[in-house]
Amino acid sequence: MPSPSGPHSQAIDIQGLWNNRPFRSFWLANLISNLGTSAFVMAMTWLTVKTYGAHGIALLALGYGLPQCLLQVFGGAITDRIPRRLLFFRTQTALLLVALLLLLATTRGLVPLWLLVAVNACNGVISAFDTPARTALISEMVDREDLVTAQQVYSVASNVTNVFGPALGGILLSIGHGDRSHEDMAFLFNVLSFLPLLACIPWLPRTPAPAHPGSRPPLWQSIREGLHYVRHQRQLRQLLQLLALVMLLGLPFQTLLPIFVHDNTNLHTHHATYAALLSAVGLGGVVGSLLGMASGQARRLGLALAVAALGLALAILLLAGSQVIHWASLSAFLAGACGVFSLNLNNALMQGLTPMELQGRVIAIANLGKGLQAFSAAAASEAIHLLGRAMAGSNAYLLVQSSLALALLLGVALLWRPMARLEPRATAP
Repeated sequence: MPSPSGPHSQAIDIQGLWNNRPFRSFWLANLISNLGTSAFVMAMTWLTVKTYGAHGIALLALGYGLPQCLLQVFGGAITDRIPRRLLFFRTQTALLLVALLLLLATTRGLVPLWLLVAVNACNGVISAFDTPARTALISEMVDREDLVTAQQVYSVASNVTNVFGPALGGILLSIGHGDRSHEDMAFLFNVLSFLPLLACIPWLPRTPAPAHPGSRPPLWQSIREGLHYVRHQRQLRQLLQLLALVMLLGLPFQTLLPIFVHDNTNLHTHHATYAALLSAVGLGGVVGSLLGMASGQARRLGLALAVAALGLALAILLLAGSQVIHWASLSAFLAGACGVFSLNLNNALMQGLTPMELQGRVIAIANLGKGLQAFSAAAASEAIHLLGRAMAGSNAYLLVQSSLALALLLGVALLWRPMARLEPRATAP
């Protein structure tokens, strides 16, 4: 990978990406789609916690995490076997139908917990195929030397919408008569937000399928090839270990955030407070993406990843003990910045170490962390529910969230030396 000559070189890279019509169309459409998704997640989690409490959040997370763990490697193998544009069209259409189902159910009155869990489970199944296809499509749109920058620029769209999506969700929940929140308005906007992304799919790269179906290896063999490649790449294994720690012990803080707001008597337990904290996380994510763009060509990126994971753990500890909205917002901002920086840089480095024909499978293996995150969040939510019943008057959220953050600190300390020696570009193919 060529070394940059300075900030001007980075600006040229970004300008070249913006002149890339497929990438530009994909970026703009995702900006709208992610805005709808962010408002949707905010509305669904708030509807769940206000109606069913921490137990509902636990089941919601479990519903998403189980298919993520079971199907990620299959999603990655399928991504490398069929045209990615076709797979992406199918997954986006399926996500649209699921969003429409929840909208129709909400307009008919109280949504039962089993339906909320089922919707999240369907989203987990579809995302197991959608995420590797989406990420691999970016690799097809840009040159390999621009891949790190492209991933960070794409991430900016996701994190900008994570700032404004919850704020928009809070506004949409406030539309209507009475003081109750109106989640159906956010669900409607989410349905509409799929349309620009579906419209841009014809502009995306068309990956040729094998000339003869018999030329494809069996599905299980494709999965084994991906696992074999990861097993024999030391630097990939180290990146995956740090990613697993961040997903298992750090990022569940976002799932637990509605419980923090709903159960904290010192905060205004209202959907507007939850939206504000989610926006703070999103704003931190934007900063994390920009930092990733600035450091994507730098050296000692393994050390930067370890520092970001350490910062995430400290920010979560600060958030767990916050009793006023100002400290909570600052903590959420710092956690969002460190979490996104760590995830995006880790993902870009893994892609740089992986041949194009294996990227779908390696991405899927990395995305198994989403299942870990969901299971960890489900276990933590249920622990808060049970501790809150067994220890009346105690701050169950503080106890559980602080334990996760301290465990992350310990894990990062154990990985500090190998990450400090990591130089991914030295062996990049």
